[in-house]
Amino acid sequence: MARTQANAIAEASDAWVQEQSNLSRKIATIQDTLNPQKTQQAKLNERRQQLDKTIESETQQLQEIEQELNSQQVQLNTLSNQTTKSTSEIQTLAQKLAATEQANSVLQETQDRLIKEHREKQRQLDRLEASQQAQQEAQGTYASQLILTSDLPGVCGLVAQLGQVNPRYQLALEIAAGSRLTYIVVEDDSIAAAGIELLKKAKAGRATFLPLTKIRPPRIQDNPLLRQSKGFVDLAVNLVLCKPEQSQIFAYVFGNTVVFETLNDARSHLGKQRIVTLEGDILETSGVMTGGSKPKRSNIRLGTVTRGDSSELKAIRKRIEDLENLLSRNEEKLAEKYVEIKELSRKLTESRQGEREQQLTRQQLDKEIKRLNEQKDKLSLQLATRRQELEIVVSQLRILETEIPVLESKLKTEQQRLEELEQSQTNSEWQEIQNLIKTQESHLQQRESELRKDEEKLKYLQNQSQRFREKISEEKQRIETDKSQEVNLKKEQSEITDKLAQIKEKVQEYEALLEELNVKLGETKKERDRQEQNLYSLQKNQQQKTWQLEKLETTQQERKETLINLEKELETKQSELPEPLPEVPLLAEIDLKTTDLTTHIEQLQQEIRKGQKRLENMEPVNMLALEEHQKTEERLNELTQKLKTLESERTELLLRIENFTTLRFRSFKEAFDAVNENFKTIFATLSDGDGYLQLENAENPFEGGLNLVAHPKGKPVQRLSSMSGGEKSLTALSFIFSLQRYRPSPFYAFDEVDMFLDGANVERLSKMIQKQAQQAQFIVVSLRRPMIEASQRTIGVTQARGAYTQVLGIKL
Repeated sequence: MARTQANAIAEASDAWVQEQSNLSRKIATIQDTLNPQKTQQAKLNERRQQLDKTIESETQQLQEIEQELNSQQVQLNTLSNQTTKSTSEIQTLAQKLAATEQANSVLQETQDRLIKEHREKQRQLDRLEASQQAQQEAQGTYASQLILTSDLPGVCGLVAQLGQVNPRYQLALEIAAGSRLTYIVVEDDSIAAAGIELLKKAKAGRATFLPLTKIRPPRIQDNPLLRQSKGFVDLAVNLVLCKPEQSQIFAYVFGNTVVFETLNDARSHLGKQRIVTLEGDILETSGVMTGGSKPKRSNIRLGTVTRGDSSELKAIRKRIEDLENLLSRNEEKLAEKYVEIKELSRKLTESRQGEREQQLTRQQLDKEIKRLNEQKDKLSLQLATRRQELEIVVSQLRILETEIPVLESKLKTEQQRLEELEQSQTNSEWQEIQNLIKTQESHLQQRESELRKDEEKLKYLQNQSQRFREKISEEKQRIETDKSQEVNLKKEQSEITDKLAQIKEKVQEYEALLEELNVKLGETKKERDRQEQNLYSLQKNQQQKTWQLEKLETTQQERKETLINLEKELETKQSELPEPLPEVPLLAEIDLKTTDLTTHIEQLQQEIRKGQKRLENMEPVNMLALEEHQKTEERLNELTQKLKTLESERTELLLRIENFTTLRFRSFKEAFDAVNENFKTIFATLSDGDGYLQLENAENPFEGGLNLVAHPKGKPVQRLSSMSGGEKSLTALSFIFSLQRYRPSPFYAFDEVDMFLDGANVERLSKMIQKQAQQAQFIVVSLRRPMIEASQRTIGVTQARGAYTQVLGIKL
């Protein structure tokens, strides 16, 4: 109805409506153009403000990032310098540690070698001393030495010490005297008895004593006819020079023994008298003849007694002393090296830990710098984009600021015209109809919206119903599955119950067994506690005994030292006493128990004063003696200090020599092992056999030679002298090639080394030379075709006409 009225009114006022429509369209057109422009202008202004703020904020962030980046870069450069310095320090420490460990290894090897040599020298010394002691005991010299060194009064010495002989007759007289030279000459039989008792107490063996007061020599028979014989020298006793009171000793030792020059001269007088020749042959009165090569003479010689050790023993003792000094010094150096290695290892570990921390810090700085650079690039890019966008916004705003005022003036004009047109009657009716239509349309739209909501609700309920049906079906399936699982679980539960019952039975058995074991363990622990208590008590008793023993030993040592000091003091005091002790005449003539000593003491004091005056008259005394003594003592101390310095320097030099020896052993061992491996490989290649190098003295290779052990294929191991010419050549060439492979020379010259080889071996040798020629130059003189064909350049030498040779180039 409203629409019909509106249509009728509209038809009546078409002109007005048309004019209004035109104005409305114009206004709408202008508004459609102006409103977006205003909106766009507002948005652009707002965007411009946002961009200004954003650019300012991002510029500030970029500056902060650049500052932080510069700071991080400075830290990174500092850290890089520190890392470089730490790396150089680590390399230096590692080199020092390696050098120190190498030196320590050399010192340790030297220590082991010196200990081994010390053991060997000690064993050798023990053997020599035991042999010397056994020899002395066999000769009786051990007991004799004990008697001679015991300060026993009245001992004159050995028979050999009491006489002097011409060296020409010494051997003959020593052979004639035999063991009697070791007899001990004493003044009387009481001293001999005391010496025998001393030997018994010391268990030092036996000795024969010759008392001067009791000895009864045989009667000397001087045969004038024997003196006229050829080769006769004299009676043995007449050839010895000695003191008159000791002549009977030598008469007892030699008796009627006569000396001839040779055995042939003495044979005619065999059986008449005991004879000895200058060569040491003895002819007894019984007809027995003893002789032969010169016997090994003992340390006891007639006229002299060699009491010192042999040169071999002295050399060994000196070497042992040097070894002990070297070992002591080497141990000190090892201890120093150990401390140095420990300190260097600690420093190296700390430096490496610091380097790792620096690397971690550097990685973190790199990550931080990378992140800051990325942020910087991102902000720079965003800032450039923002600035471009700002320029665009500013240009658009300028355009809008010129266009909007024109459109606003047009809109204002058209709106004034529309207002004038709408003030007429037709306009008011039209407005009412329009309002009514709008109201009806709004009701219609409301109903349509309610209808759409109901339809959507119905659709939602249908979907929900469908989901519920699906859930119900799923729950039914799950219930069936749970039932089947429940049946299975019941079966498993029954099985587990049976197993549990069996396990309980076993547990009960084990518990009973465990209880028995616990009882046994308790008994064992009690027994162990008793044993430990007994052991502790025994150890405690042992410790107490050890302490008591150490205390007794310490007390004994202190008392020995006190006794030695007292003896030295007694000797000093005795040496200070005059010899003989002066006698006091007054005291010797009186009885000290009954006589008053006052007057005698006054006389003695008067004599003392007179003696002091005589001493004063003996002055002046040499007052510079003390100063000279002090200077001499200072000089002695200086020389003693220099001697100690020289001894320490000598020990240091010997230790360096030993270290160089160790390095020489090590270098030789490395070279020998390498050459030996090369020899094995090359000999197997050249001969299809096996061979190796063998040291004659593996412990000290510099004191022995080197053997080439070669075993050609199909033949036994042979000496080099037993090999054929080809085998010798292959063995020698294998050794040369093994040396060349270890340490190549610039070139090698071989002169017909393949002369004794067959064709197959020549081919092998030519291949070996061709292979080795990659490392050195080989100049080979050969007449064999395989060798010539394998060469890189061939030169022929031939004899031309005449007496000269000609060199030709050969092209193969």
